[in-house]
Amino acid sequence: MAHIIQCRICKVKFDTEQEPFVVIGKQSYYHKSCYDEWVKTRNFASTANGDEDFWKESVIDYLYRDVKMSIDFQKINSQWANFTKPEKKMTPKGIYFALRYYYEVAHGDKEKSAGGIGIVSSIYNTAAEYWVNLENKKAGTIDAIVEQIRARQERQVQLIVPKKVEKKKEKFSLDEV
Repeated sequence: MAHIIQCRICKVKFDTEQEPFVVIGKQSYYHKSCYDEWVKTRNFASTANGDEDFWKESVIDYLYRDVKMSIDFQKINSQWANFTKPEKKMTPKGIYFALRYYYEVAHGDKEKSAGGIGIVSSIYNTAAEYWVNLENKKAGTIDAIVEQIRARQERQVQLIVPKKVEKKKEKFSLDEV
């Protein structure tokens, strides 16, 4: 039975029984080749403070693993694109920290999110103020969190190579007829 999924990098659908793939968490599937190329081009040490892909993956990982929230990828992609428009003045890093503030400090309800990150627009400034105050009280807090995120993204991933199953052909003999 075919299990068709979409690679998170190239967006091409493929059958997991036919191609090797990488799984991160339960819902993040990648072609093996796409994932290898993506990892090769990533320099987590230099991108941790500004790369949009780094922060978007961090948001998804945080919501899935820490908040244990069901994720609507289409909704998050749409909201992310809207929030990161220059006129909105929201940074990818700020979006991540706004969500951390909402779920960890304000104890927001994950059920109300409906799989998205729509709350960010209404809490962004409050969250930014909270993190600035925290950093002023204890310098290095933000850097420590960023380092934890970077270490988490460099974690081991699960490579799955489908087994080739040979179909047995029944042999018929005309002598048996």
